[in-house]
Amino acid sequence: MYLENQKTTVTQSGDTYIVDYGLGTCHYVYQRVGKRIKQEVLQLIKCDMWKVITLINEDNKLNEGDLINLNMEIRNHSLNRVEEYIKSTK
Repeated sequence: MYLENQKTTVTQSGDTYIVDYGLGTCHYVYQRVGKRIKQEVLQLIKCDMWKVITLINEDNKLNEGDLINLNMEIRNHSLNRVEEYIKSTK
């Protein structure tokens, strides 16, 4: 909803995937998790999106509920971008 018009680029630096929104970034790495059944998952390790959130707030005056939804949107949007990038490089 808020990030539909955001242009992003995804790059890989070593084991880290970086989603760049121009004014903010989200960083993901593969982590092995699980005690009995080990599996690799993409884990968000760093998210510096305060400038993007500030610009969205200036346009839309976000309330607390909107911020919670925006937080989830950032996580889902950036994860989808990384997954698309990984698929396109295989």
